[in-house]
Amino acid sequence: MAIERNTKRLLAAAAGEGDAGECTPVEYHLLSWRELYDKSIITADRHHSSAGEWVLRGDSHFYTVTVISRPYYALPQQLCLSFDCFSETETTASSESSSVTSIGPPIDEVASDFVTLLSLFTREPAIPLGARRIGNRPVASRPNYSIPSRTSRSPAPPAAGLNSAEVLSFLKGLAQAPQAAFDAAMAAMRFYRAALSQVGFDVSGAYVSLVSAIECLAGYHYQERKFSFEAVQKFSGVRAVLANLATLPDAPALVDKVKEELVGSEHFLFQKFKLLITDCLPEEFWNTPDDLYPHNSVLSPVKRADLAWCLRQVYDARSGYVHAGRPYPRYVEFGLQTAHPFDVVAATFAIRSPDRYLPPFSWFERLTHLVLIEYLRRSFAPELIATRMADSAEKRRLLGVIGALPENARQDLLRLVQWTGQFLGWSVINPLAPNRQWTDRAETVAILFEAGLIGCNGNGLQGTSWLKNRDVGEVAGEFFFGNDKNPFRGNELLLPKNWDDSPGQGS
Repeated sequence: MAIERNTKRLLAAAAGEGDAGECTPVEYHLLSWRELYDKSIITADRHHSSAGEWVLRGDSHFYTVTVISRPYYALPQQLCLSFDCFSETETTASSESSSVTSIGPPIDEVASDFVTLLSLFTREPAIPLGARRIGNRPVASRPNYSIPSRTSRSPAPPAAGLNSAEVLSFLKGLAQAPQAAFDAAMAAMRFYRAALSQVGFDVSGAYVSLVSAIECLAGYHYQERKFSFEAVQKFSGVRAVLANLATLPDAPALVDKVKEELVGSEHFLFQKFKLLITDCLPEEFWNTPDDLYPHNSVLSPVKRADLAWCLRQVYDARSGYVHAGRPYPRYVEFGLQTAHPFDVVAATFAIRSPDRYLPPFSWFERLTHLVLIEYLRRSFAPELIATRMADSAEKRRLLGVIGALPENARQDLLRLVQWTGQFLGWSVINPLAPNRQWTDRAETVAILFEAGLIGCNGNGLQGTSWLKNRDVGEVAGEFFFGNDKNPFRGNELLLPKNWDDSPGQGS
């Protein structure tokens, strides 16, 4: 794949490891119907500062994405992907006696691969517009293959923040992965991107693409996995027959051979499909609401206990559509927009059970997104898993710290959280609360400071305080308001961890 080879050479050039070859600086334009930004940049107001220009901050040699349309938040955003593209020589045999050789940078191929990865992170199919500068020359090219234009959604989807360091970790891991692992990952991401591009005019085909994205990884990851005869549901009809045959003289060995042959002819597609999902579906799917598609406002949420049953319905619906042309129920597109045709709305009333049903596209799209991201983390960026585990341990510790506070200190902390929450959505960062506005006890300030929950300046009630960092704010919000209604989830109002070192009391 082009991006794999190009990224390897970019990394080698950055490390000074010999001559990476001839490269050409490229600027390639994209279109996004979702606002994208780099959330690793600390700013009080990205829409009116240079911070809003960045989607993936970089040096323009390694993959860098900037917003070139103004204002930054206007949709669709026009984006510029900047990167150095290394020349390649490719020879293809056209007949026994002749061949065709091409020399040059595979610009469109690298850009297409990058757009595929970007679309997975943002849950939005970025649209390639073509190169606009190659070397020092302005150009106006079009990509070799065009995808359908994304229509505007009303209301606009919430902005999607990317972390440049995390994306860099994924790119490095993918470039260093075995070829088969890289190919499986890219195929899955392409199916996912195809689903996002297709859903506007063919929901059934898009749903099938999501299933195929999971199957790509499942087939590769579990290619050596062994399954028992009893694990295959479609063999249930012959089990009784084989059990009767096994009672005959000298038959047990023959029955075992029949079972072995039957198992050997089976690809266990559904079993691998279900196994990958159950192995890689993060807890976030169950305890954090989806901010992109509010489908749960009408349809009952799928229960964790019904996941296996629902996955069976998902796979059977895919098989029925692909192999027999049986259409998906109309309600599967419910929740993708604010208004639907009458037949889509009416189909929701035809769901036989309010608790167990074929999930809508929006539900399975989020599941697929989270499973693919989790698989990529485990396979290509394990350092991100280690960081998340440490963050989870710290979250549990902070919840315990808040729970162990004296009641009066805990109530004062709640008042500080409420005071801070009034600034969510404002062009403010790290608001400082006068201590007298949230507590009347100087000892509370000392208790919360020593517990690592707040930072503070000044002495006692004369000073000011703030929630220590984003992690503390998110944990405190979950403790007091619950996970579903936590206003501080993913907040950028407070300072990130490690940016929050306070001089301490009395400074």
